[in-house]
Amino acid sequence: MFNTYITEPLFNLLFFIYALIPGHDFGLAVIVFTLLVRLALWPLVTKQLHSQRAMQKLAPEVAKVKKKAKGDRQKETQMLMELYKEKGTNPFASLLPLFVQIPIFIALFFVLQDSIKAGEVARLAYEPIRNLDAIAALISNKVTLSATLFGLIDLTKPSLVLALLAGGAQYYQTKQLTPKQHEMDDTAKMMANMGKIFPIITVVISMTLPAALALYWAVTSLVAILQQHLVLHRDAEEMKEMA
Repeated sequence: MFNTYITEPLFNLLFFIYALIPGHDFGLAVIVFTLLVRLALWPLVTKQLHSQRAMQKLAPEVAKVKKKAKGDRQKETQMLMELYKEKGTNPFASLLPLFVQIPIFIALFFVLQDSIKAGEVARLAYEPIRNLDAIAALISNKVTLSATLFGLIDLTKPSLVLALLAGGAQYYQTKQLTPKQHEMDDTAKMMANMGKIFPIITVVISMTLPAALALYWAVTSLVAILQQHLVLHRDAEEMKEMA
């Protein structure tokens, strides 16, 4: 069911883009494909960013509540629920968009892995996609899929350049959302430290996987940086108007 309703449609979208792009550059197809997926997720991610921002603004008041509760977990939970209700904030609101994205990210992982395997196009392509000239040529072995980015980077093998780009973009994406040091509570500080570790992990993992996945992750993070900039800038402007 997962393959039928998520993985296969995304696979066919990728190869539909590949067939339409002049020159049939697979790397460019992955970039366009990633942009389209991110645009589809734009409203969900925007909602998640608003929720994260709202929780960050409440951090000082949350710290006061914890201090008043003096370690009484039941009292602390009750006071926090009252605070969230008063401010109209749901601490779990940012999790729903994230849960929606997780199966899509997993599917994309398999899509990009399958797309560079011999015979997978013939097995997974829908009939209308099979009939496109570029795809029909791949299936009949008249041409071989050249899984490269602009003919320069082999996307079937690990790429240090793309791995570093993915890690660097993820680092900046995380830093963009990190509150100022004086606004952080203990949880925020822990998350900030993890934000420094995850980009390193991304680079290490990317160096063990086909570069198509690192390219996808790099483009995803770059789009996220743009989206976060637009959303956070708009929030800041709204706060100025309300002041």
